[in-house]
Amino acid sequence: MEINKLSNNYPVDLKSAPKRTIAQPEQAAVAAERKDSISDDWQLLEQANQELSQLADVDMDKVNAMRAALKDGSFELDLADLAGQMLGQHS
Repeated sequence: MEINKLSNNYPVDLKSAPKRTIAQPEQAAVAAERKDSISDDWQLLEQANQELSQLADVDMDKVNAMRAALKDGSFELDLADLAGQMLGQHS
């Protein structure tokens, strides 16, 4: 016995389903309407996100300074302080 849970309203092959297309002017109008409905806080977050996306993920000046310190032997590591900082993060 075959059970077909798809109603006649939906095509069996989803690839053959007609796709709804929106004209470019209509898309612009929808986008403008949506932007007007977004809260001020959301707009601030979006602006901050755009500004942050332009920043480098890695501070290469710090990386190069660390490389130079490791290379010339001037890098100092306080293990007691490091352990204390690690414990502070997990307590």
